[in-house]
Amino acid sequence: MNQSSNKIFIGTMSGTSFDGIDVCAISETNKVQLIDFDSYKYPRGVKKEIANVIENQKLGLKEYGELNIKIALAFSKAINSFIKNKKILKANIAAIGLSGQTLWHNPAGKYPFSIQAGDPKIVMKKCSIDVVSDFRNDHIKLGGKGAPLVPEFHQKIFSSPKNNRLIVNIGGISNYSYLIKSKSFMGSDCGPGNALMDWYCQKNLNRSFDKDGNLAKKGKIHLPSLKTMLDDPFFKKRYPKSTGKEIFNQKFIPKQLLKKSPEIILATLTELSALSISRAIKSKEKFIKNLIVCGGGINNIFLMERIAHNINVPIISSNKFGFNPQAIESMAFGWLAKQRIEEQALYVNNKKGLLGYVTKAI
Repeated sequence: MNQSSNKIFIGTMSGTSFDGIDVCAISETNKVQLIDFDSYKYPRGVKKEIANVIENQKLGLKEYGELNIKIALAFSKAINSFIKNKKILKANIAAIGLSGQTLWHNPAGKYPFSIQAGDPKIVMKKCSIDVVSDFRNDHIKLGGKGAPLVPEFHQKIFSSPKNNRLIVNIGGISNYSYLIKSKSFMGSDCGPGNALMDWYCQKNLNRSFDKDGNLAKKGKIHLPSLKTMLDDPFFKKRYPKSTGKEIFNQKFIPKQLLKKSPEIILATLTELSALSISRAIKSKEKFIKNLIVCGGGINNIFLMERIAHNINVPIISSNKFGFNPQAIESMAFGWLAKQRIEEQALYVNNKKGLLGYVTKAI
């Protein structure tokens, strides 16, 4: 076993919103500590290519090979910039936890898999640091869904010996971790978080997202479209479940809704996210003492208001526990890298196994 508790681990994350690459540095002695965090934009052309793949759900072999390299180069640049800007000595870094970029997630098919683009060999060569990657496919091979990957990390940093807690992460897709005191945990995706709202804003309004939910707040919910979306089979599945943009993409939005004003469209999409998240919370509400929220969606004030309207437990930001809400997922990948380097098996579907493939620096 490689003991590296005094070392720094770099965690990266680019989620289903592919709005950028989050990079953090963590360490762990008695507890996980966030040393620093920052976000870096994808090159515009790469972001456009990722969007085209996810929207059209088609990608040729040549195009995939090239995009795999481009994403790896974008991650490498972000990591190296972070290390330089934060004045971190490379000699103190044990490994990089590479999330990759999800292009397709299919954990329930006859041959389950998840495509995480971003060649770890390129990242290793560009950064001259060991890289741990492909966590999701290992999770699937052990009987999991490949997502969410964060519940055991949430247990590590948020669990209480006295109280059950629910941790809700709102990224492109929303998910939760149900922490049964410090004893056990389970996790599930809820449905769309920011994905559909952000897609509409980027495709039609020339803006990255609906800041604070201000446009949505002005609109009236289109109830027939909301009902159509909520009738999707995903919402009828029992927890735990897993999903991604293979379901929640622009094709999911009813055509009748897309003919409405931006305010009505965003109000309806915001309510869809709020209801799917609220329903997940309510499924555990009577068992929990605390509800902690993290992820970029926490900055959408109107979305948070709509979630709060539908539940009976106060919402607490992860900031109250000393963790930047935006940094949690990249921290998780840094921690997952640490567990793999130290050969610490993780729980997947009530079994234990190692997650991640190690690409050693040459």
